[in-house]
Amino acid sequence: MTKSLLPELLALLEPYLEAKAAAWLQQPEEERRPTLPALADDKVNVRGVAEESGIGLEREQHLFKRVELRSAIDAVALQQGLKKIGSRLESEGVEKAVVDRMRLTQVRANELATLVAEQAATIETQRREIGALREQLRAFEETGQIIRTGEVKG
Repeated sequence: MTKSLLPELLALLEPYLEAKAAAWLQQPEEERRPTLPALADDKVNVRGVAEESGIGLEREQHLFKRVELRSAIDAVALQQGLKKIGSRLESEGVEKAVVDRMRLTQVRANELATLVAEQAATIETQRREIGALREQLRAFEETGQIIRTGEVKG
């Protein structure tokens, strides 16, 4: 942004913000609602500010990039209980960490499910083997003879 554009944008933004702050203060304190455009998640709507202030959508990016413009909007937004510009970027890091943690948890759950299935198969094989050995023992106790068998099959 050229230096000559900043004064022009400030000249449009400052009166707009002053009017929004004054309108907010004129509301009864217990019924105050933000007068700045806001998104559903209580963040200031920069696109709405750009449109309403006369800055225009084609120059909206300057409201994000220029500290002078961003801090002026943030001051009014915070006063009205809205989240400041860029708060979405801060929450994206937290959301990414949560998604990564969920992905890791899912991987671990899949590994545990595989382990449980393998253990269940091993237990079933052992049950069959124990059953066959018990049958051989019962036959030995009844007859007194050793029964020669091949490998016990489950």
